[in-house]
Amino acid sequence: MRFVDFIKGKTLVSMGVIGLATGAIFSHSLEPPEGGQVGFIVHGMGNALARPSQIDVMCPEGRSRGYVQIFEHSPKGQQREGESVADFRNRVNKGAFALAEIDGGNLCAHPELGPPDPHYKLMAAADVVAFGIDLDGRHTTHSGTLEKGSCAHDDFRGVGDRSGIDNQMARVVGCDGAGEQYAAADESGDLPSGESGVSEMMLQGGWAVLVVLRGLDSYESDDHVDVGLYASADPIVLSAKREAIPYATYASDLDARFRGDTHGRIVDGVLITEPVDVRFHWLVAGLHLERPLKDARLEVTFNEDGGLQGYLAGYTPVEAMYDINYGFRSAVTDTGEPAPEKMKRMLSVLGNSVMGRTCHGAYAALYRFADADPDPVTGRCRSISTQYWIRATPAFVVDAETHGVNDALMSP
Repeated sequence: MRFVDFIKGKTLVSMGVIGLATGAIFSHSLEPPEGGQVGFIVHGMGNALARPSQIDVMCPEGRSRGYVQIFEHSPKGQQREGESVADFRNRVNKGAFALAEIDGGNLCAHPELGPPDPHYKLMAAADVVAFGIDLDGRHTTHSGTLEKGSCAHDDFRGVGDRSGIDNQMARVVGCDGAGEQYAAADESGDLPSGESGVSEMMLQGGWAVLVVLRGLDSYESDDHVDVGLYASADPIVLSAKREAIPYATYASDLDARFRGDTHGRIVDGVLITEPVDVRFHWLVAGLHLERPLKDARLEVTFNEDGGLQGYLAGYTPVEAMYDINYGFRSAVTDTGEPAPEKMKRMLSVLGNSVMGRTCHGAYAALYRFADADPDPVTGRCRSISTQYWIRATPAFVVDAETHGVNDALMSP
């Protein structure tokens, strides 16, 4: 059946069928579709961190503070007699921006210039249960023997009977506002529950991730499946309830940098893939960035409704992780121009204050806990293990160019 999808101003012409309600088209209790190719759109995604009930163990020194909170806790940050709330907030913000300056420059743009931040609290405890998977096949400790090319770090205990969990990003954010926000989890479950700010941005049309399986013989056991991890060129198609509609059609991004192809196997209904470098789009307050993940692996299970859920994990270069979460140094606008410095300064200083952290504190923490990609000259580790939980619904995925109705207006 030939059809045309009109999705937020984008037109895609392709071959396919949309099945909507029953899920009868796709179920791993049935035989795989003819040709063995199935696709998925990731509609839920978030940082897989640590169980929230461990807060006293995780953060014995309390939570981190951002520039605003640091100023508010100083003598100058107290509201003066007769000072209006508006004037007080304006003065607090000015004080926060002043704290984020060094030698006439902005610390968020140049975090390497910042002094040690005593307000940034780290989740350094060893006995913490974290979500995620084992990325390197071994349980590493600081006191253990390191293999060539590896970096010293303490792995986590995992949920259930898992061990050797490589999730050092959890140590960076575990004691700041992001850790508190993302820690919502089902204490009895194997995956974090609820939604996240990342999922919300995806559902708002900012970006999306596609998963494609080719050569699939069985949803229960298959010793070789080709797997594609692609950035989507189309936004997620939503129902009236703001839920991803199953079996909608999506075009994958044709830029080779946003396409990762690997292979995997299915054991007892669990898909486990070999490492592959991937890269996805990332949108923050209208600014465009890129989210790379090196040696990325999927470990996901198939659901009875035809979807999948589990982990997408790998190693993020520290400089890229800092850009997408804290400093936005490489951000560009819709037209591809470098984002205005004033806008990046506002977003980094005030945005990180909302999350209870400082730019230079986060930058130092990222390098402290980096656990992969050692520099061959200095030995400094340059990437940090990163775990995401994902949930996806079945979709048709095609490799075709998409064209927006406003493309002409975006031309130089």
